[in-house]
Amino acid sequence: MKRVRWASLLFLAFFLAVRAAVATDYYVNFEYGRDTFDGLTPYTPWSSLSKVNAFTFYPGDRVLFARGSQWRGSLQLRSGADGAPIYYGAYGQGAKPKIFGSLPLNNECCWKPAGENLWVCFDAIVPAFGKWDIGNIVIDGARAAFKRWRKEDLKSQDDFWFDITGDKHIYFYSDRNPGLKYDRLEAAISKYVISHSGVSNVIVDGLDIRYGGSHGFGGGDVAHYVIRNCEISWIGGGDQGREGGDGGRVRFGNGIEFWGQADDCLVENNKLWEIYDAALTNQGVGGNVESNITYRGNVIWNAEYSFEYWNGAGSKTANILFEKNLCYNAGFGWGHIQRPDPNGRCIMMYGNGAPTENFVVRGNTFCNATESLVRVDFTPENPDWPDKTLTLDGNRYFNGNGRLFFRWKNDANYSGDQFDEFREKTGKEEHGVAAPPERTLDQIKD
Repeated sequence: MKRVRWASLLFLAFFLAVRAAVATDYYVNFEYGRDTFDGLTPYTPWSSLSKVNAFTFYPGDRVLFARGSQWRGSLQLRSGADGAPIYYGAYGQGAKPKIFGSLPLNNECCWKPAGENLWVCFDAIVPAFGKWDIGNIVIDGARAAFKRWRKEDLKSQDDFWFDITGDKHIYFYSDRNPGLKYDRLEAAISKYVISHSGVSNVIVDGLDIRYGGSHGFGGGDVAHYVIRNCEISWIGGGDQGREGGDGGRVRFGNGIEFWGQADDCLVENNKLWEIYDAALTNQGVGGNVESNITYRGNVIWNAEYSFEYWNGAGSKTANILFEKNLCYNAGFGWGHIQRPDPNGRCIMMYGNGAPTENFVVRGNTFCNATESLVRVDFTPENPDWPDKTLTLDGNRYFNGNGRLFFRWKNDANYSGDQFDEFREKTGKEEHGVAAPPERTLDQIKD
């Protein structure tokens, strides 16, 4: 039996090596493709995400989405092999390929009257929501409707309520039919727009991810994974418990989340904005290892947290690097005024029960946060955190209108005027500076 097993494994390794050597490019174009095509050339592309999600790819294959094209739904990534990752990227000319995790509600026929200044989404699209919540409705790509927990709370223009436990209808308060009043309405469904659950040896490069009611990139148990040059915006707001107004009233949604087990991940040169929770985060509740994760050169604004970290007892965290990121206006996004727990921070580190090695935050710019630029909590069962195992150094700090720079170890607060005192008492930021950013928000967006 052992000979058969080893022979099978050797054959599989040989097959994968040969297959990687002849890796294939597959093309996807929503406007001009057909799922009946072979997908092997730009002239015979596939059309849908469902075709991509159902196909069996092999190590080294590339999945290329047409620039200037747009899809709706969720993309499920597939694993490659060591030295032969599966690559998801773009081809052609024009804007980044767009993947929207939303349903359009632009047509006046989507809506019918349901009372004074109250409109209900037309029944025909309701089955598409299934068990999922509607985390947000983005209006004309520029602002958010206000999610309410009960129908009777709909009292102001652009209030909406999704009856998650009942008829699965969207109710919207408006002085006229919303499909006529606005050019674009995007109902963000609380699913991952990109699901990376259980994947390894994957590269995602140059996609535009928008309008998801859960996470932009979400899932656990990932390894040897790169996300770069992407744009991620208008993410989150879903009802985490899916219990409606009688539940815990917790909403969620991160730009890129590594949940639980994660190793050898690189997140670089992305732009993230208007995120309900954290733009970037690795987090878990216990029994996992989060290691060798680098966040570098990302541009973030209008997220509740630019970067969030926490981990539970029984886990381990090692070699996390957050460097050269530009983090602006934490807590200034669409979700802040709607949150039951407003808490805007550039760096948010709740209790960390996991033994931690070499957690480094350096060379970043932290500019403006509604509460404090940095919050780091102390956890009694992990006495080395944050004094011995967290490095803060070489960062630039600025918070307008006298708002706090640091909330440190649960009870110590430091303003900009106390920056030197913070350095003296904590031993952090030997090379850090308290100074305005070198570039404005408008400049970093470009």
